[in-house]
Amino acid sequence: MRVESALERDIGLMLDIDPRVIELTAQPFSLELQSNEMLPSRQHYRPRAGIKARFYTPDFLCKLDDGSLVAIDAKHSNFVEEFETKRKAVEACLRQHGIGFMVIPDTVVSLTVMGAVGSLHLLRAGYLAPIRSAAEAELNVLLASCPRWMTEDLTSRLSSGRVGLLAGLLAGLLKADLSMPLFSSASEVCAAHGDLSHLQLLKVRV
Repeated sequence: MRVESALERDIGLMLDIDPRVIELTAQPFSLELQSNEMLPSRQHYRPRAGIKARFYTPDFLCKLDDGSLVAIDAKHSNFVEEFETKRKAVEACLRQHGIGFMVIPDTVVSLTVMGAVGSLHLLRAGYLAPIRSAAEAELNVLLASCPRWMTEDLTSRLSSGRVGLLAGLLAGLLKADLSMPLFSSASEVCAAHGDLSHLQLLKVRV
């Protein structure tokens, strides 16, 4: 995805791993707020006599698993108040296109969460599928004997160690509180039985 800041990258990674988000596009379109014209980019706008164009480009467009669309602006908290003067116009225009709108501030980004999210994102690479499959097979056996584990104990029993535990989180075999250090001595994981709610790291709504 094409992003323009570290904050956009972090929000984009959290959205990309969220099981509710089935499609994600960065910088998806530009709105001209006076006419509510939706354009591929600002360069596609044709000036009109007597109209001073006002543009808005969301950072992301998400299609959720219920079919709804939501545009998202990742914004540093220092600029949230300034944006409020424009927000109502943006929301009204997007609503007419059937799109909801959210501003997600930098205050929701945690270094601990992003450490886990970054590792999970890398593990989704296609060439790592055999490692994920092998880890899932081992986890199914281990979870059948005990549904709750200390993280260090479980990783010591997996051929791929920490990578195997991450694979379990991705597959919904395991769940954990990702706001806590995942591999600390006090960290625990438990059987998720297909539940992926631990990957819903943002309050995404329409």
